[in-house]
Amino acid sequence: MKVFKAFRRIVYVGLLIFALWYLNSLKADPVASESLIRGFVRTYGQYAAMISAYVPISLTEIVVALIVVVVLLLLVAFLVNLFKGRGVRAINNLLLGGMFVLIPVVLYVFSCQLSYGRDPIPLPFYETAVDSSEFVDIYNYYADDLNAVIAQLEFEDDGELKGEVDFDALAQDVYEAHTLADDDYYHPYKSNIKTMFSSVVFRELQITGVSFAPLGEANINTLNTKIGLPFTMAHEVAHGRGVMREDDANQMAFYVCLSSASPHLRYSAYVAYFYQLEAMVSETYISAIERDNLHAIDPIFNLSRNYVNSYWQGHQLLKDIGDFFNDLYLQTSGIEEGTDSYGGGTEIETDPNTQELIPSLYQKLFFEKYYRV
Repeated sequence: MKVFKAFRRIVYVGLLIFALWYLNSLKADPVASESLIRGFVRTYGQYAAMISAYVPISLTEIVVALIVVVVLLLLVAFLVNLFKGRGVRAINNLLLGGMFVLIPVVLYVFSCQLSYGRDPIPLPFYETAVDSSEFVDIYNYYADDLNAVIAQLEFEDDGELKGEVDFDALAQDVYEAHTLADDDYYHPYKSNIKTMFSSVVFRELQITGVSFAPLGEANINTLNTKIGLPFTMAHEVAHGRGVMREDDANQMAFYVCLSSASPHLRYSAYVAYFYQLEAMVSETYISAIERDNLHAIDPIFNLSRNYVNSYWQGHQLLKDIGDFFNDLYLQTSGIEEGTDSYGGGTEIETDPNTQELIPSLYQKLFFEKYYRV
């Protein structure tokens, strides 16, 4: 009987490995993978999110912990049986452990990794040329909005937001912001935003969130700064909507936060990328006389930016480990740049002939909202 059990498990492991091979082979066929994403993947994800919504805590952490415990126990059993000469039992333990690992891996590749090869994200980047004579007006529009946002928020002396964050209310604001991105490229459902029990560890790893599509969850490190929480939530929800590349998820998070009615969300977007506007109105692109017309920003803003930077500089105990595994994961997902891909779209260039600005993707999103409103 134990031999037949081992044979069955060999077949199961073989089928799981074949499924992995097949799913990975689909990455080479964008049409077939996109059809699968918009069909079976989307249907699976919708039901996963519906089921996960009934559980208020992170199922991802529970499932990962259970898998680790079970695999460790099976590994111990394998070694014990091996040393006692019970070879068939040892093989059964090993095969069962392999199944416990392969099943979630197959589900993850099916629900997530196919999306790394999708077409570029359909955000409304402003592609019409913008004359440098408009840069001051564009900057001042956002400077005024930033000051208005600051006036609606309360701050600690160090620049952090004051008071406790209503996590559920903030999650609803993020969901509402995401309704702006309604192209059928995106999954129509949204991952359930949940807090992480292991936030202390992930803070030292410098990982602010983990999207896990097999369970329809966007797991958020609650020990992020209050300033950074909305952007992180929007980023992880973007992953759950089929936007897996990190630069794309950042751009989508920025777009929905910048366009939100929530001052908290807009402030989070400004702290992350206002420097793109500051570069636009540097002396490289406009004259000193024009710069005299720039509106002043409340000094608390620089305090906030410095606070966010210093906060993460103070939590680097496991940073190298976090960077290594994140980089490895992204590269095995087909992103050759690895963690460097997070900065995609931020590149600001200058035309070598005219010395005019070649806008970054983030500047194009700033332009889009400016001309839209």
